[in-house]
Amino acid sequence: MVHKNTETDEAHVLKLITEPQSRKIMESIQENPKSVIQISKEIGVLQSMIYRRLHKFEKYNLLKTTVKITNEGKKSFYYQSKINGVNVSYEKGNFQVNLIFN
Repeated sequence: MVHKNTETDEAHVLKLITEPQSRKIMESIQENPKSVIQISKEIGVLQSMIYRRLHKFEKYNLLKTTVKITNEGKKSFYYQSKINGVNVSYEKGNFQVNLIFN
C-alpha cells in the first residue's frame, strides 16, 4: 500500500525518516514490536529521545502501538513500524514522499 502525504507533511516526514537516530529506531522496530526500554538497550540511545521520536512517528501514523497489561496491572506499550519502504522523488524544487506500508 502506498500512502501520500500533503506537501507540508511530506517535508516533515522526509526530514524525520532521514535523521540517523530515527532510522535506527525504525530499523529496530521493523519486524517485531518492542518497548522503549528494549529499543534503548538495542540501539544505545536514551529513552527520552526515543519517546520524542515515537511521538513524531505517531503524529504521521507511522507506528502501530500495542498495549499489554502486566500481571501487576501496569500498562506496557510496544511499538512497531508501519513502514515497509519509502520512495522519494524530487522535481522542480518539490519532494514527493511515498510511504509503502506493511
